[in-house]
Amino acid sequence: MGFRQLILTALAIAFPAGIVFVVLAAMELLGWGTAILSATLSWLGITAMLRIYFGDLRRVARYATDLRDRFKGTPPQHISFGAASELSSLYTQIAAAFRDRIALLEAQTSTDAEILDHLPNPVVMVNRHRVVTGFNQAAKGLFHNLETGRDLTRFIRDPILLDAFDDVANSRETMKHAEFVLASDAHRHFDVLTARLPAATGDRNFVLSFSDLTELRKLEQMRADFATDAGHELRTPLSVLLGFIETLEGPAKDDPDALNQFLPVMRDQAQRMQHLIEDLLSLARIELNEHTPPSSDCDVGKVIAKVAESLSMKAGTKGMNIRVTSELENTEMVGEEKELTQVFVNLVENAIKYGHANTDVEVSIKLVKNPPGALARFRHDRIMAVAIRDHSDGIAREHLPRLTERFYRVDTARSRAVGGTGLGLAIVKHLVQRHRGTMQIESEQGVGSVFTVYLPAKTDDNVRKLHSA
Repeated sequence: MGFRQLILTALAIAFPAGIVFVVLAAMELLGWGTAILSATLSWLGITAMLRIYFGDLRRVARYATDLRDRFKGTPPQHISFGAASELSSLYTQIAAAFRDRIALLEAQTSTDAEILDHLPNPVVMVNRHRVVTGFNQAAKGLFHNLETGRDLTRFIRDPILLDAFDDVANSRETMKHAEFVLASDAHRHFDVLTARLPAATGDRNFVLSFSDLTELRKLEQMRADFATDAGHELRTPLSVLLGFIETLEGPAKDDPDALNQFLPVMRDQAQRMQHLIEDLLSLARIELNEHTPPSSDCDVGKVIAKVAESLSMKAGTKGMNIRVTSELENTEMVGEEKELTQVFVNLVENAIKYGHANTDVEVSIKLVKNPPGALARFRHDRIMAVAIRDHSDGIAREHLPRLTERFYRVDTARSRAVGGTGLGLAIVKHLVQRHRGTMQIESEQGVGSVFTVYLPAKTDDNVRKLHSA
């Protein structure tokens, strides 16, 4: 309050008292000098009191302004009037309550954001106008240009997903699923759940949760391909057998030369089907137990020595030698000897089948200083690398990622000619994975190929970690 306003307010309050003094003077009950002096003193007293009172109010007002702007301030220390003191105390209590409420909301918001960011599925929150109001880190990784305050259609243009959102936004559905294929990567499939959030969430009215279906779709495609490929693999030998049987039952019924000619072929085709069925059953058993780590002890060096000895005659028919070298004295690990034998028989047999005559199959065992990234999650302390090198025509780079797929062959005719079922490397991959290892394939055309199996070497710590993996 300004000085002039203070004077006028004091005059207004002192006016009734001044009238009383004038009346008393007019009635000669009080002298005029005394009356004027009394009125003046009354006015000055009221002015002094108002100045103190309004000073208190100004200090309280400044305190309230500080609280409004920064939610912080120092309460006025010297207040003469109780009403102003009570008002200042009330402001202090209100500010403290607001600060506590804000701290609680910030803590809740921080916790909610932290929980949201730790969710593995991408989550996007949207208001009823399709404006993005929040998202987690997984969603940011999926849509790199995702921003709050922008329209959802800037990031997602799939009409099926947008229709599902509209159905929920218009209360036709409380929640709805829709399948979404990422525009930047046609191989990534998601199931998107659109749901309405409680009204207490403010402007975040709806949530879109993305569940990755990519592996499921791949698995479905693999199953379909597997059924097709298995049917195709079995159809050929069956057709040959049926054709020869019909011939032997008909025109060549009494022809011993035809019988001698057809029977070896029929036997080969029957054996081919038998091997295929055995590999299929073996692969099914391996996949069933793949997530159960082995518990037995075995010595990889001894397993490889036995494999080399058992296949030495087969290698000798092509003028080949199997040379085994090891940099380790202790090659023990937690593993199933029968399964590891199957792994190395398969790999060494392949090296013999596809290697050039009069060359060596080289098998080496050593410790690895820089293991493949695929093994990082197991945290093995010591890792052995068993490398099987052949000297063959090599494999083109584009085929390497698919070599462990079921029935995948680089050269179908040649693979069948050497007796391959197309399942050997798939079996090897799953057996190695069961042992918490991995396999890498390197090849150079005209030089040869190297199949390296990485396995955890046995230590007390490794045994514990392997069983808990």
